[in-house]
Amino acid sequence: MAIPAMDDLELRLQGEAKGWLDATCTYYGLGWLTADQGSKALKRLILLLAAHYLDPEETERAKSAALSRDPQCKTIWPESSP
Repeated sequence: MAIPAMDDLELRLQGEAKGWLDATCTYYGLGWLTADQGSKALKRLILLLAAHYLDPEETERAKSAALSRDPQCKTIWPESSP
């Protein structure tokens, strides 16, 4: 079944945003980001997700997926995020 152009764009943006969450957690886990850098990056990404890409449920799923993939990321996850 064909995906309308807007749905296709939305799917690509969601994938990109989720990829940045995963990358941030991975870079923190590898020691390439400090806790402060990682937390600030996650806060910005969550704001971006909520404002432009994903509804609150999808944002929560992105958070859960990132934390299940990299549990150590919970230590830097912003408190005010969904």
